[in-house]
Amino acid sequence: MKKEQELNSMKGLLEANRFLNSVLDGIKDAIMVVDRDYRIEGINKSFAKKVDKPRHEIIGKCCYRLLHHLNKPCVYNHPCPVKDAFKTGKTAEVLHIYLEGPNIAYSRIIAYPILDDQGKVIRVIELERDVTEWKKTGDHLYNIQKLAFLGKLAADLSHEFNNPLAVILGFVDLLLEKTKQGTQGYEILKTIERQAFNCKRIVENLINFAASPDVTKYSTDVNANLERVFSVVMDILRTEKIVIEKNLAEDLPRAKGNPGHLRQVFMNLITNAVAAMRGGGLLTISTRYNSPKNRVEVLFKDTGHGIKAEYRNEIFDPFFTTREVGEGGGLGLSVCYGLVSKNDGEITFETVTEDEDRENKGTTFTVSLPVAP
Repeated sequence: MKKEQELNSMKGLLEANRFLNSVLDGIKDAIMVVDRDYRIEGINKSFAKKVDKPRHEIIGKCCYRLLHHLNKPCVYNHPCPVKDAFKTGKTAEVLHIYLEGPNIAYSRIIAYPILDDQGKVIRVIELERDVTEWKKTGDHLYNIQKLAFLGKLAADLSHEFNNPLAVILGFVDLLLEKTKQGTQGYEILKTIERQAFNCKRIVENLINFAASPDVTKYSTDVNANLERVFSVVMDILRTEKIVIEKNLAEDLPRAKGNPGHLRQVFMNLITNAVAAMRGGGLLTISTRYNSPKNRVEVLFKDTGHGIKAEYRNEIFDPFFTTREVGEGGGLGLSVCYGLVSKNDGEITFETVTEDEDRENKGTTFTVSLPVAP
């Protein structure tokens, strides 16, 4: 009778253990349990998949050695929630940032302490969740809010700038009529006029950027607009020793977008590529039809120095720039973002720096536009 009870008890324990393991394995987040010596006592399938090792090669290993290749528990320059949970006896949480090739990944890591009867932490359960898409969505909404604020600011500033610019251009025009062509004074006045018109163009860009999306729906030939931009920039590219390679798809459907706005976007992206390839390089511009998404895509691929990891979340921010003073105010990409977004389009990028891969360094910007109805 006693043996039967023991057998039933063991069966119950096995069933409970199987049930617990099935629950843990059903969780898509990576889970591990560590003791006070940071040795791994238990894991689920998602954790084994994450480290790409079988269970028997993980259990008993120190987490800091397995995950971070360290010889001692994580130091302070690498925030460790497990260490904090053991120290404080409270739940600890951190956001870890990883570089996966040219991309950035985010993981939310939570450490839950397990206490004994005396309130001492004897184990810690660590749960890791990939929150990359959530983080990108949040950043995207935050950028939209910043762009909306900049739009209001731009509209206010633009009207303030337009009045003095109109006065400057008016007086320059009067002085040009009274100044003989070919003289030094005439050339100085023409220079003032050119720079004033440049300021006027910047103000107009700010107004366009701040304006609400147009109700009118445009339909445009992307390839034809690219060819018009090529005719303007070819001399610049030759001067900068940049070779351009065109891969324009035939029978490309018309895309939704304002032709003038799209040419401005294409010009800005080409200008950025030129700035990234000081001393020469290869610029490949391609178009293609993405059938599953029913979108027209334009790709600008350069062989420049790439975008550093610490800048990748900021490049579409207004006034953000890595250029020297006087080489640009940082409005180019944010204006592109605004113009493309107005037509339900998207701008994304992939980048590799020299430090990451010297042979494949460079950046590819992709403009994705809905096919015109």
